[in-house]
Amino acid sequence: MRKKNYFVLILLCGSIAYLGCSQDTVQFEWKKVESGTSEHLYGVHFVDAKRGWAVGTEGVVLATNDGGTTWASASGAKSISKDTLTQVNFTTPNNGWIVSIGTVHYTGSGGKSWNLQNASTKRGLLDLHFVSTTEGWAVGGRGTILHTQNGGARWESQRSPSEKHLWSIHFVDTQHGWIVGEEGEVLYTPDGGERWLQQQSGVEQPLFAVHFANLMHGWIVGSNGLILHTADGGKTWHRQKNPVKHSLRDVVFHNESEGWAVGEKGLILHTTDGGTTWHRYATPAKHNLQDIYLFKNSGWIVGAKGTILRSD
Repeated sequence: MRKKNYFVLILLCGSIAYLGCSQDTVQFEWKKVESGTSEHLYGVHFVDAKRGWAVGTEGVVLATNDGGTTWASASGAKSISKDTLTQVNFTTPNNGWIVSIGTVHYTGSGGKSWNLQNASTKRGLLDLHFVSTTEGWAVGGRGTILHTQNGGARWESQRSPSEKHLWSIHFVDTQHGWIVGEEGEVLYTPDGGERWLQQQSGVEQPLFAVHFANLMHGWIVGSNGLILHTADGGKTWHRQKNPVKHSLRDVVFHNESEGWAVGEKGLILHTTDGGTTWHRYATPAKHNLQDIYLFKNSGWIVGAKGTILRSD
């Protein structure tokens, strides 16, 4: 009986290997959904598996309540200026923020209405990240770093060692965060933004996005297909091989092993070994992809000309 079970196990493993013979071991299908807009979309965020928002040019704010299957203009979007909206972040189903050129829009009603918060800057804000329901950061032009501890009732400028445009910010917990930007700029805080220290990326090209899976393992993507990885919290950064030289605009990891990167001309890259190997993933998109967001086993990507992709 034991021999029989062993033989069945071998046959089963063989069948699984045959069915999963593609370069990626995890089967994940991205599908294009109708967004209802032709505006460029730059940011996407979900507060749970059903409720999400996407923002972009001409003040467009889209919302979904069914996991991204259908999208519609948010009911309170008319109160938002027609500027290019670069990122959105919700900490609860009701409380959310959108950043733009020198402005922060806030809703406490799930997007039914939006109010301007005093951003303390006239410079463009390019990214937004909250670590709790009330504490968050925004970064942007000429080294701008803004911080709030009370949900944006007050945004304060933090001392920045950089004058470069800062494109992306990510915190792995309330204390440890990274910012990336122009000319290979990498900033790091070990104390919740009390100090921002420069780390050496080893490159001088634009860095568009950063994501850390934990305190040690992080990734940065940039122009011309650049992918950088650190295994020591950013003390050293090393290039990873990328089969495609299109610029990459965002990167996100489930854990130390599995991650995604998106970029120009509908490019989607996937890795299951921490970036040692990156494989081009099948995509229905043709236009530039700007932002990717994962929530548990679901994912969403937004990009140019109203592009929205979803997978679950």
